[in-house]
Amino acid sequence: MNAQTQAPVEWLFKKNCSFTPKQVGLFYLAQSALSLLVAGFFILQGIWIVLAFTFVELIVLAIALLIYARHATDYERITLRPGELMIETSQAGQLIQYVWHISWVKLDRILSPNKLISLAYQGQSIELGRYMHVSVRQDFLLEFAQELRRNS
Repeated sequence: MNAQTQAPVEWLFKKNCSFTPKQVGLFYLAQSALSLLVAGFFILQGIWIVLAFTFVELIVLAIALLIYARHATDYERITLRPGELMIETSQAGQLIQYVWHISWVKLDRILSPNKLISLAYQGQSIELGRYMHVSVRQDFLLEFAQELRRNS
């Protein structure tokens, strides 16, 4: 198979989230209904202060769930094509794409278990591996370096 007909190699790393943003919204609605139902019981007993604490609880929960939902779909996608490296990162809904010529890419090694994988290209530098478990970073790095050489 020649280099021009070679199939692209792709890696996708993303968070392992329990809830999608839609499920977070449904959870918040259910939690709000339950909290307001409990507050309603106390209001019927004449204890109005519970309603204020219920609103504080729901506001704090909404803020926490919004932060969670905003980052639930974050990912890193790395695609290698003959002569080209494409890196796509999505964080908090912000999508950034890099398209680099492979022969100019410099791959740095992992120096410690907590360090991310660093790539450099003509003065630009990015780090990958935020959504990759530290135990597989070295294996990925070896596989990526091999594919990088093969596609250059």
